[in-house]
Amino acid sequence: METVEDRSASDPTVNYDEAPVAEMEIEGVSYRVDAGRGSSIAISTREPGTYTWTFVKQGAWDGVRLKAKGLGHVVVDALGRTLAQVTRDDP
Repeated sequence: METVEDRSASDPTVNYDEAPVAEMEIEGVSYRVDAGRGSSIAISTREPGTYTWTFVKQGAWDGVRLKAKGLGHVVVDALGRTLAQVTRDDP
């Protein structure tokens, strides 16, 4: 379970005006992946009917697998597949 400390202590500066690395919807919630600090990625969500993104977690993408504790297997797996597709399609 996510805590307030997860959001504030590791909240990277995400510029939501720039294009994300990846974006998708899972079970009605929009997820967005942006470059984070160093080799990490920033994962944000947006609830249905809202326009504001909320930072959720920092994760690690090694080019093969996404690691993001606390997001749940379904979300991590789906985001990982999307990131794999994006990296394959990137020239």
